[in-house]
Amino acid sequence: MTFKLAAIAGALAAGVSSVAMADTALPFPGEVTGNIGVYSDYVLRGNTNYLENDGATIQGGIDYAHPSGFYLGYWGSTLDYSLTDDGARDAFENDFNIGYNGSITEDLGFTVGGTYYYYYESDVDADVFEVLLGLNYKDFSLTTQTITDDVVWGNAGDTYILGSYSYALPKDFTLNAAVGLYYYKDSGDYEADLNTTETFNFRHATLGLSHPLGTTGADWSLDYVIGGKTRSDEDLKNKVVLGLSYAF
Repeated sequence: MTFKLAAIAGALAAGVSSVAMADTALPFPGEVTGNIGVYSDYVLRGNTNYLENDGATIQGGIDYAHPSGFYLGYWGSTLDYSLTDDGARDAFENDFNIGYNGSITEDLGFTVGGTYYYYYESDVDADVFEVLLGLNYKDFSLTTQTITDDVVWGNAGDTYILGSYSYALPKDFTLNAAVGLYYYKDSGDYEADLNTTETFNFRHATLGLSHPLGTTGADWSLDYVIGGKTRSDEDLKNKVVLGLSYAF
């Protein structure tokens, strides 16, 4: 616990000190932004029954956006379980993102891209590339994310569908709402363990609030996750997630 608290404090300090990077002009066109945060739980796509962590988790990322719409990014998260045969070390999730954001009209845009998931350290078949397609209209967005190969956590073709909405409230509060659905394939190299019984399920609904933390530059968030169903028709629990994040 002492190590974890020290790591959290160090991560937040690094995020605050990195604000200078955002204010420095780049030697090439585009913008680099980043974020770091601490959350009470890592709920992966509404799966509240099988959390990615047993305690607080540290998450953060850095993104580059070119004026043309091309983007690159990295996001990472601590995990509280092992993917090695000896079970001696917790894994770390690494997400490498690439894609293009375009405009159809002034208010309507689209995204085409993908993410490569890499877990360190891991002795199991968990790494995979996922295709991202999205549409956004003002404060609404709709995305689909489809994995391209069989892994221990999904079959090729599994597609997560997410609709989200953000709305600015008085007193600098922001309302965040999302609904997640899942389309499942029922065949693959690891189907015996995945035990897919459903083709399509409501996965979760999330309702949350966020607000700046005084004048620190950080934001706090509170999300209530309403659980849906897993691929084997198991009921998911409801869950409250607290967060503290800093963007630079």
